[in-house]
Order: sequence, then structure tokens, then C-alpha cells
Amino acid sequence: MKLVKIDPPGSWCQSEAVLEMMSHAGGKTFLEVGCGPGTLSLRLCEQGWRGVGIDFSPTAIEQAKTNLAEYIRDGRYRLMRGDVFDVDLGEEKFDVGLSMMVMEHVKNHVGFVERIVSFIKPGGHVVIGVPGRRDRWGIEDETVGHLRRYDRGDLQDTLVKAGLTDVTVWSVAVPTANLLFHFGNFFIRNSSAEVEKKKQSAREQTETSGVREIPWKTVFPSSFKLILNRTTLYPLFVLQRLFYSSNLGLTMIACGKVD
Repeated sequence: MKLVKIDPPGSWCQSEAVLEMMSHAGGKTFLEVGCGPGTLSLRLCEQGWRGVGIDFSPTAIEQAKTNLAEYIRDGRYRLMRGDVFDVDLGEEKFDVGLSMMVMEHVKNHVGFVERIVSFIKPGGHVVIGVPGRRDRWGIEDETVGHLRRYDRGDLQDTLVKAGLTDVTVWSVAVPTANLLFHFGNFFIRNSSAEVEKKKQSAREQTETSGVREIPWKTVFPSSFKLILNRTTLYPLFVLQRLFYSSNLGLTMIACGKVD
């Protein structure tokens, strides 16, 4: 049976919350740091945004080139391979800086946010997503190169220390991701390829963290597109809003303003 890449329910909820948060922030241009295969960048471009994606994983960059080919051709999106601490964007500034599931890989996480802030216009915003709840550290963290998980206060403090104001933190994908958490860890523990990644360096783990193919977690039978799509999962997007202010999120996203 052939399996194909399809976002699981928790990822759909996460993306929907990010788009909602960015709509509140406003703007027309974005910089995504750690764009991976370009899934979120694609959704933003489909909504009329223009952007730049940065990633140091060659595999992720190649997948993003394919997924965003239309927007790359018409000049609405471009890709840069490299580390955000090293890339040169000249004088270019963006309305929103965006980074999902990257900061937990970075030793100097305050410096990481400060670096993103340097690319954002005054009055713009930075949106950061991280794995939530320290008490849920598990095998997935150990195979993808995580250095930490964040509670709500941890994430807010990091953005404030980086100089952002009006910081808002949401718990997202609740209760969907919470209900699926142990299933996801089960599929990882039963994937020899994933378990072997515990022996890799943090850099190697990070390079593949956004492009993993784990049966029944990140890849599914193609028929699952009938149930894993924005229309069928919409009730979960509405449900998660009830928990934005809770401490339950296995993913936390935060938005802060650049003064």
C-alpha cells in the first residue's frame, strides 16, 4: 500500500491557528524561518501573502521548490538555503516574521528571536511556534533534536526578553493533539528508522525533523485525503479556540509586536 504525505489533524489545527494569528497581526509580506517543505508558506501565498522561506535542510528546500513552484515562478515567493544567523537579506524588511517548530532546536533562543526581529518592519510582528508542555518530553523530542519544550510562561518570557511587546500566547491543537499524542509516540517507537535517529547529531536530527515520513503519523494512504482536509477538520479548528488561553497545548504559538 502506497503512503503519501498528508498533514495529520494536529498539524492542520496548528496551521489554522497560525493563519488566524497572522490575520490579527496584519500585513502583506512574511519571512518564514525554517520553512521545511513549505506547507505553511504555501497556505499564506494562497491567501495573497508574498514571502521568503529560509531552511538549511537541502531536502526541505527541494521539496519546498516543488510545492511552491507556481509562486516562485511569478515572483511572489523565494527560497534561501542557510542558517538565519548567516543569511544576508540586505535592507529588505517584512511585515511578519514566522518560525514554527524551530526555536526549540536553537541553544540561544532569545538571540534567535532577536535575529528574526532584525528583519521585521517597525510595527510588524513575529509569530513563533514551539512544542508545548515540559511534562510531555518524550521519544519524538529525542529523535528530532529538541533541546527543550515550553510552558506558556517560558514562551512569553523568551519573546519579551527579545524585545517584543504586546505578547500573546495560545495553546493550539487542543484537544486533538492531546488525544493523538500517545499514538504518535507509538508509531515513532515502532519505526526503526526513527529510533536510529537518536544516535545522530543534533544538527542531523534537525535537518530531517520537518520532512519525516512516519507511517500513520505523517504519511497515510492517499484515500485519507477525504478526511484529512480543511473542510472535514473545520469543527476541530473551532473547538481549539476554546483552549487558546489554557496551558494544555502540546504546541504553543506566540505573537509579539516589533516597536
